[in-house]
Formats: sequence, C-alpha cells, structure tokens
Amino acid sequence: MKMVASMDLGAGLLVDVVILAIIIWKLVSGVRNGAVRMLGGIVSLGCGIYAGGLLRNMFAETVAQRWLVPAMRNLLNTAMDRLGLSDLPDNLRKILEETRLPGFLKTDVLDQALTRLKETGETALGSAAELIAQRLAGWILFILGFILVTLLVRILFNGVVDPVISGLPVLNEANKFLGGLLGAVLGIVIAGLVFALCYRLLPILSQRAGSIFSDRSIQGSILAKLYFRLLPGAFKS
Repeated sequence: MKMVASMDLGAGLLVDVVILAIIIWKLVSGVRNGAVRMLGGIVSLGCGIYAGGLLRNMFAETVAQRWLVPAMRNLLNTAMDRLGLSDLPDNLRKILEETRLPGFLKTDVLDQALTRLKETGETALGSAAELIAQRLAGWILFILGFILVTLLVRILFNGVVDPVISGLPVLNEANKFLGGLLGAVLGIVIAGLVFALCYRLLPILSQRAGSIFSDRSIQGSILAKLYFRLLPGAFKS
C-alpha cells in the first residue's frame, strides 16, 4: 500500500514538473520575443481565421462553379461507370464511396444532395458534384486566406512595429516584461489544455495506480489540484 502511495506521489510530482516546464518555457519565450511579437502571433492567428472565413463565404460558390464542378462531375461519372450503375439517388452512396474522396468532403453530402434533388429537380450526381466542389473550394480559400493574412500580419508586427519598440530602451524593457507576463499566462492556459485533454482522452490510464493521469496522482500534485478547483468543468468526462 505504501508503494502504491509512493508511486502516486511521484506521478503527482511529475505532473507538477510538466506543467511548470510548459509555463517556464512560454515565459522565457515571451521575454525573449517580447510582447509585440507574441501579440503579433495572436492577432495574426485571429486575422487569418477571419480572412479565411470571409474569403470562403464570398468566393467559394464562384470558384466551385468555374473550376471545380466539372472536375467533380467527371470524377463521379467515372466512378459510376466503373461500378456499372446509373445516375439514380439510390446509387449515390456507392458512387461516393467509389470516388475515395476524403471523408470531410463527403460528410452529409448524400442527405444534402437528396434534399437538393427534391427542391431543384437536378440529377443526384449533379447535386453531389456541386456540393463537393463548393466544400472543396471553401477549404482551399480558407487555407489560402488564412496563410496569406497570417503571414502579412506577422511581417507587419515583426518587421515594422517590433524594431521601432526595440529601438527605444524604456519601451524595449517594458516590451520584454509584458512579453514574459503574457508568455506565462499563455503557458498556464496551454498547460491546462494539455492536461485536460490527456485526462479526458486517456480514461484507462487515469484509473491506473501510479499513472500521471490517475486521480490519486493528482491529489499528490499542487498545480493539477489548482486546475481542478478553478476549472472543474474541463476535467469532466
């Protein structure tokens, strides 16, 4: 029994070491990079997501109709001919499976195509081709907008704003101090997310004595217990 308790205590200590290591890593990174660069990373991420979504909503249908729908129609027709089937709604599931397209492009396409078929009277294959093409165009435009805008905002912060701040002694020191503070906060958030995900996604390990994820190990940890008290909902399975 003492051996099990010792194992739990050691695992609890390991939890604290891992959490503390993540926080210190982000704190040091924040001091080294400064608040401007760290804020630039956060702002660029937000701007990239917004720009990607905006680009997708504005141009996905146009791009799909002009460049992707013909290719999707051809792909579905080829799959239909290979199976020796006809363009009927009942055959659409088999045709979609035969195309071997990525799953995220085919999710709910069958149901949406059948609904669209009733509303517009378009063929099953035609409806499916347009839906898949629009989804693919949306992903392409989102990724393109995200990458371009993220890079542009990062260049603005790192190449223009940061050199100006770094060139002024007082502001440079404040930049490093605030960077460390922001880094520590991000480290606390990241460590909590990692810990919560591991705890919730690995339930088998969390029941094993001496495991870093066991409830008894967490009782031997100082930092993990703080996360449980402050954010109990994050650790509910």
